[in-house]
Amino acid sequence: MAKKKKDEEIKVEINRREELNLKEFLLLDNKKQDAKIKETLNTMYDGKIEVSKKHIDKVLDICFDTKDNEVYLPASLKVEKIGSKLVFTFKKANNLVLFILFALAFLLIGGFATYMGIHYLAKLELNQDLDGDGIADLNIDLDDDGICDINCDTNKDKKPDRNIDYRSNRKPIFNILLEDGTIFNPINQDINGDGVCDINCDTNEDGWPDLNIDIDGDGTVDFDRDIDGDGIKDLDIDLNGDGVCDINCDEDKDNVCDSNCTNVNIGDNGGGTSQDGNGDIEFSTASLIVIFDSTDGVSADDIYPDDQVGEGVNTEVPSIGFTVQNTTNKVLYYDLSWTIIENNFTSDNFWYKISSDNDGFNQDWETAPKSDYKFATRVAIAPNTTQTYVVEFTLHGTGEEQNYDQGKRFNGQIHVDLIEE
Repeated sequence: MAKKKKDEEIKVEINRREELNLKEFLLLDNKKQDAKIKETLNTMYDGKIEVSKKHIDKVLDICFDTKDNEVYLPASLKVEKIGSKLVFTFKKANNLVLFILFALAFLLIGGFATYMGIHYLAKLELNQDLDGDGIADLNIDLDDDGICDINCDTNKDKKPDRNIDYRSNRKPIFNILLEDGTIFNPINQDINGDGVCDINCDTNEDGWPDLNIDIDGDGTVDFDRDIDGDGIKDLDIDLNGDGVCDINCDEDKDNVCDSNCTNVNIGDNGGGTSQDGNGDIEFSTASLIVIFDSTDGVSADDIYPDDQVGEGVNTEVPSIGFTVQNTTNKVLYYDLSWTIIENNFTSDNFWYKISSDNDGFNQDWETAPKSDYKFATRVAIAPNTTQTYVVEFTLHGTGEEQNYDQGKRFNGQIHVDLIEE
């Protein structure tokens, strides 16, 4: 797949504007919310930018966040909460037009054009997209004044040095340059002078902190705490970057998990299901964390074929949703398998389908297994990455009577097993 275009290479209609009624939007179910955002973004971009799940999630974060009111997407598309509306507008001029104007000026007015050329080259350093997802990561200019506001690279090594944000929230959180010249909440703080980072540790040397995050600069670690010094997050893990603990939450900071604890033993199965915690739950440091939305299994019986829609006819089978998170700085591998408790369908018409993001395993509709079955081997997950899975089910209709499938039952569980190397 070709790398996505950078903001300065994309020409869009900057006067375009769309609005969503937040009250009506929040009443929609998850799928309809995603579809509505995607439709709106496609309208704004007019097909010039491919709308991804990451773009949709950023808009959803704004909808449900009581603190943040705006976010920027590719081509400087600003999404902003204003009262009961979600407003989509473009806030920056198209740089392609700027380049054309500069070229004309160069031909017409000589010395002034030289100055303009230097100014334009300086602007090229702004809003750099490092990972090709169409969203600016480095030297972010929020107000189009030609000056970096967030993630400023002062030595041109393609890494942020000043006013560094947290998980792309576009707010200065780390290495903030104050008016007196001092630095507030620096990264890679060695508190006890032992040569080992204690707070805001950049473990992969990309310029952004990964471990022992102090999000408010008070000198206390708030998220992704490593309590045993092995370089792996143990407690207060913020999975989605919203500034709220998601799993292994240590509410009283006594180095013991209090809520949403994961009972994980890598030697046994490499993953575990999230459960509301009690302070006494035992867990080992997890390099691969698996969280199921509600359950790791599905139980389906008395299901009608999906082509037999009518009153009192149940054709729906609940999906299984889960996430797999790699909390380390290296690529990990895992297997996906079924444990079949019961499957007495006569035909091969009970199907399942698997969808995932971030290079996880994907599978089109296949017949559900009759016995234990490993359906994916050695699935790779990149460092510090979360893959989201949805497993769907259907009793496939053949357009004819299927009495042989009536009253049949499927009961199975999915397992995620870390491959130790």
